[in-house]
Amino acid sequence: MQMRELNAVILLAIASFWCSTARAEGNCPPGFYPIGGQGVQGCAPIPGASAGASVDVPAAPAGEWMTRWGAIAESGSSTLVGTSMGQSSKQDAERQAITRCQAEGARDCRVSISYYNQCVAYVVPSSGRGKGSITSAVDKPTAITLAKEKCTDAQGGACAVAYSECSLPEFHNF
Repeated sequence: MQMRELNAVILLAIASFWCSTARAEGNCPPGFYPIGGQGVQGCAPIPGASAGASVDVPAAPAGEWMTRWGAIAESGSSTLVGTSMGQSSKQDAERQAITRCQAEGARDCRVSISYYNQCVAYVVPSSGRGKGSITSAVDKPTAITLAKEKCTDAQGGACAVAYSECSLPEFHNF
């Protein structure tokens, strides 16, 4: 090999070594430096080095999701019903449903269902004979479909939606 070729090979080797991918010390990304020791290591941003590095920091939440409750109370001796929705506790939802059922004139109202952060459907036989159904689900259409599947009309008719509502979580800003 001639001297000229040998010099070219050496320069090429040096250039390829220098052009290889640069890694920050301690395998930290650009704009960061290694911290820690004794087997514990992390990376911290280099002060004033924000020009070359972008760091995606998630925004702190500006509020919180609040659970919302609903309930349905029925009278055992009549077809009277009381409902509630959007309440902050299960007890409040049940109390309001029973109060509304009693306001219709029933004295033996009992909670049939309590639900939170979802929807409910109350379906009854169209003929007035048979077995109704109350079901909760993630949304109204699903709750209605599931309740209708469980409802039976003794005279072969369809079941009708007597009540459907949602008590979905609410976001409150700080």
